[in-house]
Amino acid sequence: MRAVRLVRFTLMPAIAAGWILSGCGSEDNPVRPPKDPPGSPYLIRSTPQNVLLNLELAYSHRDSTECQQLYDSSYVGTSQDLNDPPGTPPLHFTYYDEIGHVSTLYRTPTISSVNVSFGPPSSWNRFESGDPSHPEWAAIQIAGTSLDIQITDGSNTWQASGSAEFLEFMFKPTLDSASPTDTLWRIVRWTESRSAGP
Repeated sequence: MRAVRLVRFTLMPAIAAGWILSGCGSEDNPVRPPKDPPGSPYLIRSTPQNVLLNLELAYSHRDSTECQQLYDSSYVGTSQDLNDPPGTPPLHFTYYDEIGHVSTLYRTPTISSVNVSFGPPSSWNRFESGDPSHPEWAAIQIAGTSLDIQITDGSNTWQASGSAEFLEFMFKPTLDSASPTDTLWRIVRWTESRSAGP
């Protein structure tokens, strides 16, 4: 993996290996794994919930082409472990980092499986935007108890979950008549934090 990504703290060994293998990653070199039988497995991005369901599927299939559709080009991700020494800056990630990361997962021959679950959608907390400069955005918060991410790399399986994790996704709408709601959504912000503890 190119940089620390979804639940970056727990998966650090697999992330470090992937980062070395990935180089810079590029939107110009996305990877779509071989298709399942005809028909897209992805939902129309007509709601923020559908975007997260598509992210689970695209990440698990290591489909960077689909991920390009899920993230807004202005996307910024932030990850902070509150157990770090005071003054440790959070990690920041861009659209290109996320696409390159998923592409690296696909291209790493020792990784045999990736499984991502944010838990049942009924456990997700949806809120209106708390950003006064973007009242049209939407937010979904996910507690770590709902989260399960597993990456099998060779004989090792890395897993991330737990009550110390907290995720918040922000979604940006765009008008699009292809959507039954006349709106398509993309992830524009993502924040992960791990609470301080023993």
